[in-house]
Amino acid sequence: MKPRQLSLAILLAISPVLSLSTLSTQAIAAETAEKVIKNSQAAEGFINLYFDNVEGQLYLQANKLNQPFLLLTSLPHGVGSNDIGLDRGQLGRTRMVQFEQHGPYIVLKQLNTYFRASSDNQAEQQSVKQAFAESILWRGKLLQGKATLVPINDLVINDLHGVSDVLAATKQGAYSLDAQRSVIMPEQVKSFAQNADVDVNLTFTAQQPGPQVAQVTPDGKFMSVRMRYSFVALPEAGYQPRAYHPMSGYLSEEYLDYSTQVDEPIVQRYLLRHRLEKVTPGDAPSEVIKPIIYYLDSGVPEPIRTALLDGARWWEDAFNEAGFINGFKVKILPEDADPQDIRYNMIQWVHRATRGWSYGSAITDPRTGEIIKGHVTLGSLRVRQDHLIARGLTADWPDRDAAVDAAMALSLARIRQLSAHEIGHTLGFDHNFAASTNQNASVMDYPHPYVRLENNAIAIDSPYTEGIGEWDKYTVAFGYGPQANQDTLLSLAMNKGYRYIGETDSRDISASHVYASLWDNGSDAVAELLRLETVRRHAIEQFNAQALLKDEPMGELADVFVPMYLLTRYQVEAAAKWLGGTDYNYQQLGAGLSWHYAAPTKQFAALDALVASLSAQSLAVPENVLTALVPKAGNYRKTRESFSGNTGVVADELGMAEVLSRHIVSQMLAPQRLNRINQGFMQDAEQLSVASLLDKLIGATVYQDLNRGATLGIKMRVNAVVIEGILKAYHDSHTTAEVKAQLLAKLEFTLKQLKRRSTRASEYQAAHYDWLYAGIEKGLQAPEFKLIAEPLAMPPGSPI
Repeated sequence: MKPRQLSLAILLAISPVLSLSTLSTQAIAAETAEKVIKNSQAAEGFINLYFDNVEGQLYLQANKLNQPFLLLTSLPHGVGSNDIGLDRGQLGRTRMVQFEQHGPYIVLKQLNTYFRASSDNQAEQQSVKQAFAESILWRGKLLQGKATLVPINDLVINDLHGVSDVLAATKQGAYSLDAQRSVIMPEQVKSFAQNADVDVNLTFTAQQPGPQVAQVTPDGKFMSVRMRYSFVALPEAGYQPRAYHPMSGYLSEEYLDYSTQVDEPIVQRYLLRHRLEKVTPGDAPSEVIKPIIYYLDSGVPEPIRTALLDGARWWEDAFNEAGFINGFKVKILPEDADPQDIRYNMIQWVHRATRGWSYGSAITDPRTGEIIKGHVTLGSLRVRQDHLIARGLTADWPDRDAAVDAAMALSLARIRQLSAHEIGHTLGFDHNFAASTNQNASVMDYPHPYVRLENNAIAIDSPYTEGIGEWDKYTVAFGYGPQANQDTLLSLAMNKGYRYIGETDSRDISASHVYASLWDNGSDAVAELLRLETVRRHAIEQFNAQALLKDEPMGELADVFVPMYLLTRYQVEAAAKWLGGTDYNYQQLGAGLSWHYAAPTKQFAALDALVASLSAQSLAVPENVLTALVPKAGNYRKTRESFSGNTGVVADELGMAEVLSRHIVSQMLAPQRLNRINQGFMQDAEQLSVASLLDKLIGATVYQDLNRGATLGIKMRVNAVVIEGILKAYHDSHTTAEVKAQLLAKLEFTLKQLKRRSTRASEYQAAHYDWLYAGIEKGLQAPEFKLIAEPLAMPPGSPI
């Protein structure tokens, strides 16, 4: 080493090291606000923004101090994975914030809007504010000068959207934001009269990327997404919040109001809706001051585009009928418009690597519930599942042109319904999962395609109800019409027998309401299960290679068969709710309201139908169909949409039976369901009992004759599933002590029966009985024990 180099090295070793960030900070400190404004790219409006193209620094003029506004993050460019959920167009959390100056610093504070005092007493308001914490999101130092200018790179090159948290929650690896690979997009720094936007390209890095990230990213170690920060002015005064009513059918927000009297509820809830005002106020129909306009993504291809427009426009009739003439409109997004812009209510067509959900999201004013922007995300792949189902149902049609047309017609009918459904959420409407049992009174239910047998052939000419339902018209009138009419509307809904049951009472396996299910049909769930089972058996027995797309290899036929075999999966869930099922409503009118258990005859009918679905005749696949399900060809591979099995690449009939029977048994033996059955029986001996349910279930499966033949293997596999299901319920922490006693008694009796049957059976059948016997004994002692060590997973059904 030369002497000069050595002295330089020593100098660096003993001198303070200036990092790039320190040098950048010093360069910023040398600037003046006025000089930056003069030499920067300007975007002036609600928030004035200045981008220095030389330094790559973004500045904000904090000239609206102590004035609350909304801060929102969103993703103009997404990740593309349904499993992860960071989709194109995704809206993040809406925060009410304000800039404050403290000495030479500007801070961005998020205000705590959940705890409030609505009185006019300033001291009371201040006491609530001081009682609860707020959040400082960022701090920056002002430049010298009079323009109140502050650099904000470290504000926007920041994971405020929570991308790394989502990746961690979905087990995709320990990703962290890499600021060195993240940049501001200067062409996407914009400001308008009521909002301003800043786009940043953020890169997240991880040493070991998760499988979903690796699937959709060129290099999973470096995942880049575009995030937007939107600064949004609070809506103008004049909007009147409306109190939430549980029978309104609306989504809601809530807050704690500490200024309410002791004899008044402290939790206040308001429903979510757009601002919509008539030119001439009152009950009479009138043109509106400003219509609610939704814009459809211009990237949607035909014929999907027309179907989406048609479904969206169903809401025009509902608003016109409610007296808001031209109150709702749908248009194609102009070419120069930005779908993420807060000023546009959007219907966006979003691509992912796999089939996934669609969403209706909204940006709301946290003070009032006013919807500022509705944003619909429609997954582009899910319509292909509807088309696949239609192809399977029409596989035996001799007129193949008619089958092709019918499959496309069903798919487009579903797209129309889906468009209306998701827009409904962004108008403020909640799910109504009881509508399917109420003459399909709402598009806010999840519909299953209605299929029927006609002249010994499957017909799919009326798969979905067209247009807005009567419940939907009621919800529009309730939330958007005159508030004085709400009591009248509630009475009308009760008199007309409208059913409305929402999310928490419907979706979970523990839900008990007999009329509230997802993807079901008919006013009588049990009768519909029996009817649909007939359709299912026809579809299975007539299934053939005509269900394939043109030039599709024969190995893909197995994937088309999946929804045919599982055609009743959701109707099973609806029928199972009658076991220990209940009925009630949200009317809250009158003192005579109560809930009650379903009638015993209905419960026993449901039990019979479910047990019949476990029969070998129901679960069997005809030999000609099974052998047609040939292995995947060449580089084609099984996917999550395929049946898994234990027979290698060939179709596993017993595996299919295991999957469907496990689904049925798990619905029947859900712990909370068994608990309700038991309590209902203790109150009324005419009701279904846990003992009666187990006797019927075990009698039709474990105690059935095991005659040799094509269905012997199915019977044995179902027996294992049933025993395992009972053991699982026995050990479940949600199962009450009284129910555990019933389960134990039946298991102990079953042990005796298995021992007796083993002594009388052939060597082959005896081995099965002995194996079940040993499994029960071990399973009673070891909760983790399974007769089937690795249960086969059911392919995804939702969304359809």
